[in-house]
Order: sequence, then C-alpha cells, then structure tokens
Amino acid sequence: MTIVHGGNVYEVAARLGCSPDALLDYSASINPLGPPSGLLEEFTKVFHWLQHYPDIGNTRLVESIARFHGVKGEQVTVGNGSTELIYWLPRVLGVKKVAVVLPTFGEYRKAFEMESGSIHKLITVAENGFQPTVESLESLLRQVSPEAILFTSPSSPAGTVLSKEVKDWIFQASRSEKMFCIVDEVFVDFCEGESLKGHLAHHAPGLILIRSLTKFYGIPGLRLGYVLACEEVTRRMKDLLPPWSVNTLAQMAGSFCLAQEDYRRETLALVQKERERMRERLISMGPLKVFPGRANYLLVQLGPGLPSSWDMTDHLLKGHGILIRDCTSFEGLNDRFVRLAVRMPDQNDALLQAIEEWVQRSHSPP
Repeated sequence: MTIVHGGNVYEVAARLGCSPDALLDYSASINPLGPPSGLLEEFTKVFHWLQHYPDIGNTRLVESIARFHGVKGEQVTVGNGSTELIYWLPRVLGVKKVAVVLPTFGEYRKAFEMESGSIHKLITVAENGFQPTVESLESLLRQVSPEAILFTSPSSPAGTVLSKEVKDWIFQASRSEKMFCIVDEVFVDFCEGESLKGHLAHHAPGLILIRSLTKFYGIPGLRLGYVLACEEVTRRMKDLLPPWSVNTLAQMAGSFCLAQEDYRRETLALVQKERERMRERLISMGPLKVFPGRANYLLVQLGPGLPSSWDMTDHLLKGHGILIRDCTSFEGLNDRFVRLAVRMPDQNDALLQAIEEWVQRSHSPP
C-alpha cells in the first residue's frame, strides 16, 4: 500500500527542476518559527558525543517528557518519530480486530493491516467536524466488538478535537481492560488542554497516547516521537523496540525543546492569530468552507462552482511555487478538500492572494 504524505519537497523540487528552498511548503504542518533559538549551539556542544553510541535508555529525554507531562518515566516510550511507534503498536498489543476513525493519517491503516490483515472503518462526517460521536462508537461496539480503536485529536486533516462526551467514553472504555483506545495526539501541543494525558494517572490500562516533538518544535528532520501509556504497555514496547533507535542529537534536542517556554508561548500566540486570520480571509472569498481547527493547519472544502482540489493544487504549485496538501488520498474525503498549514504572516499573505486569484479565475456560479 502506497501512502501519500505532505511535505515531500524533495520529490516535488526534483520534478520541477528547482531547489526545495524555492518552494513555499504548506503541505506539511510544521511550526512556522522553525526550531527553537539556541538549538544549533546545543548541537555544537555535544557534537563530539557522536563518537559514542546514543544512550540506549534515552534516560534524559524520558525524564524530560515525564516531567513536562506530569507522568511517570515508566509511562514513556520514545522512538524514531511517532510513525515508527505506530508500526510497532500492533505487535506490542497483539490485537487482530481493530477499528480506525477516518479520515486520519494513512500509516495507521497500513501498520495494522500488515499485522492483522484488515481493519474496520468508522467514517465520520463534516457535520461533526470529522470526529466520532458516542452514538457512532456504541454502534461500532455492537457491530464489530473491536480490540482496539484508533482516534485522532486534533484530527488530521480537519484539526478538530474530540468532544468531552467522546473523551469521557474513551476513558471509561480504556478502564475496562477489554479494549485499547489509541489516540493520536501529535498535534495536541497546539491545544494541550485537550489532551487525555490526565487520565493516565487513573486506572486506564487501555489508554495509549501517541505524541510527537517534531511538529510543534519544527524538527521533523530529526524524527522524534513518543507514546504515553500504562506501565505494562510501556514495558512491552521497550522490550520490542530495537536499541539506539533515537540518535544522540535527537535525544538532546527533545530535552532542550521541552524546556523552551518562551518559544512555546510565542508559537501558540502566532499560530492562533494567523490561523484565525487565514480562516476569516478564506471564508470572505465566498465559495470556501473552512473548518474550525485547533492545530496549525486548516481544512478547506471547495464549494460549488469551483474546480477540483487537483486544479487548485496545480495552479498554486506551478504558478506560485506553493505546495499545499490535496486531501483526495484521505479515506473519507474527496477532491473537494485541501489542507493548508499556518506559516508566517507574509507567507500566509502570499498564499491567500494566490488562492483568491484562483477562486476569482475559476469560480463559475451554479
């Protein structure tokens, strides 16, 4: 199964015959500020450590993550990006009957199908912000009785969060010891109060949270993710993961980034302001529906009278060097949806102007 991803600037640049630096990438949702100030200097300080193997236990990084989230170190497993951990989860949990809430990150389906053969799908709808309802989850239990359910909050690509009712349902379900509730929270740093991590302090052995340090801290090239779960799941993950999967620079960067409170506040203020400004401007263009996301991206639905997402994507790339995420490959969506990252104000202005030109040129009233 081939999975389509955003952020593939190297392939696109090669196809266009230009440098990746010549592209304005709105297809991957990464902190527009880039890595925290001072990270390069920290790399320089520990550069000589590269002559040694990384800390096999990821000790400093695990302690930093545990302290940041208020959990035990025994509840933290780190890996070479959250995607690596996604591929280990099916074997760790030993589940065969899995349900996934769609649309979401495509690697989940591939990872669990490789281990169990097939998964059941709960396709959500726009009216609920592409998030499940308690009623739909109860219906799923009656029909399928899954051993695990995969959620995403904020959802990808809509950016919406789980309702309080659904979060309460997940907590109760994960306490039963009969089912795992796996929640992808890789973008929840942009709305940390929506995380389910507080439930880990209570008896919730089936609750598993997938987190990432690369999106919020602008370091996807380092590959750094982690899982928060009960001590038993953590022990099983650590037993299976290969040694030294997190390199020395990534270990150091993770600890450094989590300590950057000024950077965190600046990021949250910038992203919230720009996200709302972009949303209002897009809505003002007329035939565009913009979902009220809580992460650093916006899902946009193309209204009647506009061409497909393919046409929009092609126009922005070839005419303006702007790469956006066409959402056709997301199961549960179609060629009427695109995802736009939130970047710096001047870059967002360039994107919005290019989109407005496309809308005015392409729109034919029904």
